[in-house]
Amino acid sequence: MSLEEEVLRKLRPRAGTVRRLEEAVERLKRSTDASISRSGLDLRTMLVGSVAKGTYVGEPDIDLFVLFPEDVERKDLERVGLRIGQEVLGGETRYAEHPYTHGEMDGFEVDLVPCYEVKDASQIRSAVDRTPFHTRFVLSHLDDGKRDQVLLLKQFMKGIGVYGAEAKVQGFSGYLTELLVLRYGDMRGLLKAASGWKPGMVMDMNSVRRSGGSAPLTFWDPVDHKRNVSSALSLDQFCLFVHAAREYLRSPSERFFFPRPRALMDLDTIEATFRSRGTSPFVVVLDRPDLVDDNLYPQVQKSQLGLRKLLEMNEFQVLDMSCSVQKDVRMVFELVSAELPPSRLHQGPPVCTDNADDFVSKWRMSGLGQPFMVDGKCMTYAKREHRDPAALILAKGQEASLGNDLRELRGLRCFSGTKAYKTGNRRAFTHLLDRREPWRV
Repeated sequence: MSLEEEVLRKLRPRAGTVRRLEEAVERLKRSTDASISRSGLDLRTMLVGSVAKGTYVGEPDIDLFVLFPEDVERKDLERVGLRIGQEVLGGETRYAEHPYTHGEMDGFEVDLVPCYEVKDASQIRSAVDRTPFHTRFVLSHLDDGKRDQVLLLKQFMKGIGVYGAEAKVQGFSGYLTELLVLRYGDMRGLLKAASGWKPGMVMDMNSVRRSGGSAPLTFWDPVDHKRNVSSALSLDQFCLFVHAAREYLRSPSERFFFPRPRALMDLDTIEATFRSRGTSPFVVVLDRPDLVDDNLYPQVQKSQLGLRKLLEMNEFQVLDMSCSVQKDVRMVFELVSAELPPSRLHQGPPVCTDNADDFVSKWRMSGLGQPFMVDGKCMTYAKREHRDPAALILAKGQEASLGNDLRELRGLRCFSGTKAYKTGNRRAFTHLLDRREPWRV
């Protein structure tokens, strides 16, 4: 049995799981149809997503859409859709482009989503209206052999850490993996092609252009030709997939599909790593806002970039950074130094300008030494306001460009130097310092 056949044997769902899933889907449909019958509207349901296509790996989520006629007002779609969701699932309301209901049925997580039943994907009124077209397209082109290849590709992408279009991952969506298999025939065909990819690839189901795209990868949606299916894919995740494709083709291993768990680094190893590099750790801890991941992670990413810019504007050189989001938000920065000298070089106006004399007079009395000239400009040494990154963030952190729900810096705590080596920071430090590819762990 080949490696990929052995992986497939592990991925194919067991008969008991399939039976339990089918029973849950039937019960969900019956309950939803009963609720629809009480709405007085001409609605119908459609199973979409990986369960409908048979392309799920692991324990699947069930996606059931309630299709509304186009003449129903948006507010009525939302109101009736949520009422049906509450009657059927009694779950929680979540928000994408419009609200939907998330709950559970017989042990499976369920999304019950209202959408418009439009005749053409170019006429959609919200992003979810496109999903039924995706499901129909894939089902019309997918046979059992390609379905197995989708399972392999999804697990490969999960294993290397690039599966999922959500903000936390910024990788390949399930729909994109299905299109790639349909486009290239099987996983190996895709990996051989991807091993030669470079950022800027543009493709559709029939053609490939190796450069010219504004995104790392542009894959035009076959049901909506103006939409890039891979718009969520980041440059780093694109490059990781290309790198993994090359590595796998050179030396196939089950670890690409099922990597070993990455152990957290112990504090002694973390401290020794920084010491050997001659760099300094800096950690910012914030309370976690009550947001779903797709809303939280973009704000965390924006905030970390904003804090990095603030650090660099104040002459703290940032070499690398990472973050960990668990019960709180922990951002870690690797600095050249966590302590700056008491003075900083302060540049004034060109010497041959009217206000040069004022600059010289001011700083002759208040500077750390006498003003001087460099390249025709007035210069002096001034006392540095913040020598420690923690003091800087505590004093000026709110001046940084931060995510909306992190602007108040609730629960702000900062640790620099040896004070950063705390047990609660191990996960964030491991993300920063253990850069091994998942298949090499």
